[in-house]
Amino acid sequence: MTGWSGWYAELRKAALSPVVLLTAAGAVLAAAAMALYGYRNAYRHFEDGAPATYLDEPAGAMWAAAQHSGTFLGLVVAAALASALYAVECESGMWPSLLASRPGRARLIVLKAVVALLLTSAFTVVLAAVLFAAGRTAAGVTGFATGDGPGWGAAAQAVARSLVVQALFVAVAFAAAALTRKVVGTMAGALGPVVVLAPVVGIDGITPLHPQTWVAAWLRLPEEAQYALYLWTREPSPGTGALGVEALLALAAVHVGVLALAARGDRLFRPAD
Repeated sequence: MTGWSGWYAELRKAALSPVVLLTAAGAVLAAAAMALYGYRNAYRHFEDGAPATYLDEPAGAMWAAAQHSGTFLGLVVAAALASALYAVECESGMWPSLLASRPGRARLIVLKAVVALLLTSAFTVVLAAVLFAAGRTAAGVTGFATGDGPGWGAAAQAVARSLVVQALFVAVAFAAAALTRKVVGTMAGALGPVVVLAPVVGIDGITPLHPQTWVAAWLRLPEEAQYALYLWTREPSPGTGALGVEALLALAAVHVGVLALAARGDRLFRPAD
């Protein structure tokens, strides 16, 4: 199955997956709750330049959505997509049959990964709309006058930077799916290292070499918005001694290599017992 039919099949599979739908809905609700919490704190402390107050403008909402998609919530969505597009087929035993009907293992995995990346980008747009609605609601209720937020130029740059991190997240999630071949294993493999390594990010000597610092530096995350607008742990301020986008791309390449090696063991047909 190639061409538009292949794209449609993968898009439909992801769009109708309960794992993806529930995960995306939960991520959107979490982001909206964090935004309202941050707005409330800004209102109570008269911080008219707080990042959470940028959400009452479309460009500010898009900027904030890009921050989310490049941090923990974006990784959660990427893991759910890898689970629905790849791990489910491995866990159910459908993967060998699928390979038999669609020649080209590498091409099929690339198709799935590209679909996952497209849908994480679509998640950013949907999230921006929700955050804008939350920001406008909070501004209407409080009447809080906010300072100038990021314009469309800054928002576009944030989205472009977020896409690089989303590609890394997709590579990580698909590598976890190829290694574990299970939905739960994919989620744990993709999210586990971030959760486990978060407490050590602030240790002297480790910070510049910590992948979460690389992400924060590349996204230029505002420190005052940590845990009030996005979920990510990093110390100290972005860019302090951290490696650049080259480190993120190298990390993505490593996971692509792991994915390729793990997928080589797939069999088209299993021997009869």
